[in-house]
Amino acid sequence: MLEQMSGAQLLAKALVRMGATRIYGIIGTSNAAFVDALYDLRNRIDYVSCRHEQVAASMADAEGRLTGRPGVVLVHSGPGALNTMISVGNAYKDCSPMMIITGAVKRRLVKCDGMLEVDHRRLFAPLCKGTFRVEAASRVPEVFSAAYRAAMSGARGPILIEVPEDVWTEMTEVDVEGMELVADAPPLVGEADAKDTLRMIDSARLPLILSGGGVAYSRSSAKLVKFAEALSIPVITTGNGRGTMPETHPLCLGRVGFGGGNLVADKALEKCDVLLCLGACISDMTTYEYTSPFVAQNVMVVNISPGSIQSQSPKSRLVVCDVADFLNRLVEEAGNRREPARASWDEELVKARELWGLILWSCVNREGRLPCPGHVVKELAGRLPDDTIVSVGAGMHLLYPMAFMPCNHPLTFLSAVNFASMGFGLAAAMAASMVYPERAVLAVLGDGDFMMTMQDLETAVREGMNIKVLILNDFRYRVLNFRQRIQFGGRILGTEHGNPDFAELARCFGASGFRLDSPGKVDEVLDAAVSRKGPVLIDVIIDPDDVPPMNAEAILRMSAGT
Repeated sequence: MLEQMSGAQLLAKALVRMGATRIYGIIGTSNAAFVDALYDLRNRIDYVSCRHEQVAASMADAEGRLTGRPGVVLVHSGPGALNTMISVGNAYKDCSPMMIITGAVKRRLVKCDGMLEVDHRRLFAPLCKGTFRVEAASRVPEVFSAAYRAAMSGARGPILIEVPEDVWTEMTEVDVEGMELVADAPPLVGEADAKDTLRMIDSARLPLILSGGGVAYSRSSAKLVKFAEALSIPVITTGNGRGTMPETHPLCLGRVGFGGGNLVADKALEKCDVLLCLGACISDMTTYEYTSPFVAQNVMVVNISPGSIQSQSPKSRLVVCDVADFLNRLVEEAGNRREPARASWDEELVKARELWGLILWSCVNREGRLPCPGHVVKELAGRLPDDTIVSVGAGMHLLYPMAFMPCNHPLTFLSAVNFASMGFGLAAAMAASMVYPERAVLAVLGDGDFMMTMQDLETAVREGMNIKVLILNDFRYRVLNFRQRIQFGGRILGTEHGNPDFAELARCFGASGFRLDSPGKVDEVLDAAVSRKGPVLIDVIIDPDDVPPMNAEAILRMSAGT
């Protein structure tokens, strides 16, 4: 049915058709007409005004991860759009569906080198699956349909739609309901692929599964658990694969590799003779920049992206298909098999388990003048529901929730570790609280990470977000400070800083704020913080010399690698 409407109204209705219920953004002259169109749809689309574009875009990224539908961010032409690029990089690296809608200068001003003009499409192209421009209001359905297909086909990711300021108000007559919103169908699972996989596993003494974000995004975790249990195969995970196998499950060895891997999972990857990668691949992250010893001769990578095998990875067989379809076929082929526990794995991992257990014990039982961060995180985990969504930033702080907050459900641990950018954790928690307002949400941040996005505590307060923010405050960029001390002979420069009183700052914004600076106050502060509604911040003052759980040998080997 043809309807008369403006370009702004048309794009707003296209977003409703897609199922968007929120847009995160910052208004500007180049997109003000679109915000005005959203006013008429405010009962269907919630416009969340943020205080920085990086935060708005990271919120859209997190929503895309959680819902499987593109998260939407709206920004102003030029500076506003460029402020999102860190967050777009996160979404691209982590295959998160996301739409960046940016205003642009009026069509008659293109190539005048005027105020706000920049070539958005050229600048964003390396970080997006597609960049699009709406040259006329009548082309909105065509462009939106192509952009949606690009974002949702294959490995998902961000796309950019640029709309000139005068196109928003241009009138046209179109059929919105006839707009096509489809993704390309993934390749089918080959007839022999599942059978070959079972034969490969049956030939192995130490078979292993690496589960990644593809399992989480394809909502196939239950099938993974069923298959692993049928054949008694241990599972290690990437950062985005955390929770695809419950970390309390006896077959789950936990997170592997740099940025939070544990000694047991790392050792399993080194020792396995057959490796099945599901929605993941062997990468610089899983292998500590390819410095981990790796002996497996049979590696199969199952992923929706044909570019899943890196040049430095071991020789692998690639199966391009939907991971959920592949797991369905594996479960069918396995039938009623129920293999006994593999004693060979117990023998290989006994020393690693003992050593990792000692490391964990030491990290929660350190005594000193300041609170022990491992103890604080473990105690907080015990006070939160099993399905709490935890987000982290970038830095040494993320190693504590990796070790002491078991992840038992997919998409309950949100991290931008593949791009290693700071500033993601707070925004991700804010988005999670809007997608799942009934669930507990926690951001674990370092002080340096929090300082990059703290202005959006105001957004959290204004929107009534029910989030907890735990800051492990060491007054420095601790990863780099450690490196300066160990690798550069203690020549400290640019890694130590002063901080405000974050608890008082939270209260200035209208949030609840607690300061935890004594081991004797841990229970009191955590009990009070958990009981509060709305945004709650806990500023934990920690010893900067505290060493979190990590595979130190692998990290040192990586640092020495060339």
